[in-house]
Amino acid sequence: MPVEKRPTFVLDSSAIIYGFNPQLVDGDHYITPRVMSELLGRKTKTITDLSVSSGRLKVRAPKEFFKEVARTRAGSSGDISVLSETDLEVVALALELKDEGADPTVISDDYSLQNVCTQLNIGFKPMMTKGISQEFWWFLYCPACGATYKQSFKSNICQVCGHTLKRKVYSKKQITNA
Repeated sequence: MPVEKRPTFVLDSSAIIYGFNPQLVDGDHYITPRVMSELLGRKTKTITDLSVSSGRLKVRAPKEFFKEVARTRAGSSGDISVLSETDLEVVALALELKDEGADPTVISDDYSLQNVCTQLNIGFKPMMTKGISQEFWWFLYCPACGATYKQSFKSNICQVCGHTLKRKVYSKKQITNA
């Protein structure tokens, strides 16, 4: 009889802020060093410190290779402009754990993070929101002069007129398991 894998969770800051407690949920739980540094509130710091000291929560930095894969995918989907380095680290760690044979689930309410997870075939669960039901691909445009830019464009300033760029969906697809 095959051995059933323990659930694996990669937690975004919002997961713990909104009440996910690794002490109460069976499985292997991970956060990145950047997530740890964002959990400064008394309650979240207490839960995090207790969970780490008891071994129920592991703090692990993803390898640079997986950070680059996450960054590239976020660039191709157009989510790179709204994801923080912490968000990219969360995706990268989930990708690394998946590469090691785990089936990680990212716990986050961030829609762009969920979008990138979907495109990398990484499961996600939101805490306080419904979560996304469609994959999105974005492009950047200037509402002032109409110039458009590829989704991987690194700046949020129009190179033609200097106005702040906005995102717009150019393609979407229903998520089959949503």
